[in-house]
Amino acid sequence: MIGQLSDRFSVAWLCKQLGVARSGFYAWRQRHHNPGPRAQENAVITAQVQTVFDRHRGFYGAPRIHQELRASGLKVGRHRIARLMCRSDLKAKTRRGFRPCRNPGNRASGVAENLLQREFSPAAPNRCWAGDITYIRTTAGWRYLAV
Repeated sequence: MIGQLSDRFSVAWLCKQLGVARSGFYAWRQRHHNPGPRAQENAVITAQVQTVFDRHRGFYGAPRIHQELRASGLKVGRHRIARLMCRSDLKAKTRRGFRPCRNPGNRASGVAENLLQREFSPAAPNRCWAGDITYIRTTAGWRYLAV
């Protein structure tokens, strides 16, 4: 605003009216028009972070983006990537993992009738058989164990 009105009014008067230090205005203008090497480097890194983020459809957060950028030869810290992601409003999506149904609820279909009636001492061998199934999470996905 001060830059736009400085051709009609003095910068000192505009800064006084807006309650801004004149030196602060000039420092801001210097930073804005001539960004330093760190700001230029941040712009390049932000573009690379955005590319990786978009390539993985928003599922990669700062640690994985850091890993990928380091693998491509860019020396940058994870916290810097996190800070640049925050400034760019990039937030990784979280995936909700599969949770097996632990309570069958009121499912009448597929549920066998209780023939034992909690009588686990049969009169003769091979009269009663029972089994159970459980879910085990592995790196290859869910595995099912039946006994």
